[in-house]
Amino acid sequence: MTAADLDAAQHASPGAAPTGLWRSPGLRSLFAASTTARLANESARVAMVLLVLDRTGSPALAGGLVAAATIPSLVTGPLLGAWLDRTAHRRSAFVANQLLLLLALVGLLSVSATTPPVAVLALGLAAGLTSPVLTGGFTGLIAPLVPRADLRRAYGAEATSYNVASVAGPALAGALAGLVDPAAAVTAAAVLSAVALAVVLRVPMPRGEAPAGTPVLRSVARALRHLVTSPPLRATTLATTASFGGMGALPVVLPLLAVELGAGAAASGALLSCFALGALAGSLGVAARTPRTGPLRTALLGIAGLAVAFGALALAPTLPVALVVIAIAGALEGPVFAATLTVRELHTPGWMRTQVVTTAASLKFAAFAVGSAVTGAVAATHGPRVGTAVLAGAQVLALVLAALALRTSKASPARHS
Repeated sequence: MTAADLDAAQHASPGAAPTGLWRSPGLRSLFAASTTARLANESARVAMVLLVLDRTGSPALAGGLVAAATIPSLVTGPLLGAWLDRTAHRRSAFVANQLLLLLALVGLLSVSATTPPVAVLALGLAAGLTSPVLTGGFTGLIAPLVPRADLRRAYGAEATSYNVASVAGPALAGALAGLVDPAAAVTAAAVLSAVALAVVLRVPMPRGEAPAGTPVLRSVARALRHLVTSPPLRATTLATTASFGGMGALPVVLPLLAVELGAGAAASGALLSCFALGALAGSLGVAARTPRTGPLRTALLGIAGLAVAFGALALAPTLPVALVVIAIAGALEGPVFAATLTVRELHTPGWMRTQVVTTAASLKFAAFAVGSAVTGAVAATHGPRVGTAVLAGAQVLALVLAALALRTSKASPARHS
């Protein structure tokens, strides 16, 4: 079975014509809450590190803080997703996420050189414990609020929400830390978290669709099995996990590449910003107009484009060329993410929608960490251009895995509502 076959199957039944995406007040509240919450989280990640470095002078502790805020999601993602799919009290998880982040940020304001490292790490753990709410939690609320004909545009808007936060959050934290001090950046992130908490209280929260009485661990196992046995989900999950694992190279190789291009390590910030801005532009395009190409094919074509773009980045002769190339890569990544969300929705029963998204996100974050470690070792030994080539190679691996997943599958009709 090919990507074209699957896309044709999922578009075989006629649907309603697209309507005004933002006519639903609930959808407007949802995106206001998700974007503000993600903005708070992205700014907090940068602000927390800058504050710990400023107050303690310990890069190791700052790195440990990032790990403490990230690693728990590998476990809590599937569990929290399964719970959100079944509970009548979804809002409590969204409220808890904002409160934990707010309390962690307030706690960090009292950190000093004499603060026990375990206390700093505990605050990082609190900040990241329920962070899967920011991925699968909000994403799982979209389908009940949006007409089916508008789903692809809605997921384009969802990708835009992530990209706005990834651009504006670190920029805000960095600017405040530079112009005032890191404590101001942490305070701003705390204020954003409080604002997100207030907006979350206005978002419609339909009850989860999972049948009552099924143990959470059994639900997690069923979601994992569904990811493995559904051909389009298997192909998309393998491809995007490998692709995102390659993205782990970006924060490692870009500073080294910037130095090799004669611009200094600080220019890596401009490279990352161009990638994020490109992704924002790409996702805005999907949100504005439904693509004619099916979502699975869109995702695979986008990953193919990423392989070419990152290959070109490895060969870039100057910084301006590298900036243009990486912006093009970002413009391809935005639609890949939006298409991935659409594939998950089309091929996942409503009662496991959230846990499929959170589980897939956890796999991607784990791959990102592995990608960072691998490319860091490669770049240290062979230089940043070879490390960037590994990033391009990860996109090729993603396509190979997707092709194998589709070739070995039997016909699997798409789910229709």
